[in-house]
Amino acid sequence: MRFGSHRLRAASRTSVLALAFGFSLGVAAVAGSGALSAAGPPPQTVVKVFTLKYRKVEDALARLRPFLSDPGAVSAVLETNLNSLTVRGTPARVERIAREVAAFDVPLRPIDIVVTLLKSAGEKTRGGEKADVSEEIRGIGERLKKLFNVTDFTRLDSVVVQGIEGQRIAYVMGGGYRLEFLVDPARDGTQVQLRDLSLERVRHEAGREVRGEIVRTSINVNLGQPYILGVGRDESVGDKLFIVFFANWRRPGPGISRN
Repeated sequence: MRFGSHRLRAASRTSVLALAFGFSLGVAAVAGSGALSAAGPPPQTVVKVFTLKYRKVEDALARLRPFLSDPGAVSAVLETNLNSLTVRGTPARVERIAREVAAFDVPLRPIDIVVTLLKSAGEKTRGGEKADVSEEIRGIGERLKKLFNVTDFTRLDSVVVQGIEGQRIAYVMGGGYRLEFLVDPARDGTQVQLRDLSLERVRHEAGREVRGEIVRTSINVNLGQPYILGVGRDESVGDKLFIVFFANWRRPGPGISRN
């Protein structure tokens, strides 16, 4: 009886172990038998952890989605608190993702954006008074004429915004207008996205600030080329409004230093 009890206890322990590992063993057996019967051994997979130093892992994931949706990329796990991404897939696919991450995870670049706010000139201005517009803006007058059918402009304000990729910029411009946008990190070196760009008219009535939104949009500005944004008509003044953006990566020079 003692011998039988000993055998029963041993069998019970074996059953517990089988239950503990049964799921993993079953998956391995099914995967192995299916692969062998169909096309030989299963493809090799590797696991790699990417910890980003300069950029947010959420932004990296958005860039990598086309590669992660490929069957060659088995899975990806995001750890926002560690700013890391764990990828499991074939060696070739993981290597491709590694190159993409290395190209994306670079220091955030400082950028200069010249912002000029214009409004269409009234009839009086067109008749005789010269509009207060820089020669740089006059140089793109033909484009403005073709796009908006307006020939003369008055400059309300012009400012050089010195920012860094990933920053949100807010600035009160001349004429009581407030401009705000997020400098979205550029995926290549040829353009920068100004995301959630808004222009508001700011007034003070009865001792309180009142804002009226004129436009909200997102734009891609090619570096070194003017971008003209027609924001419609400000109903309070009856004039058409335009914003001209001119962006370039900041370079060291007199009065400008890198952060």
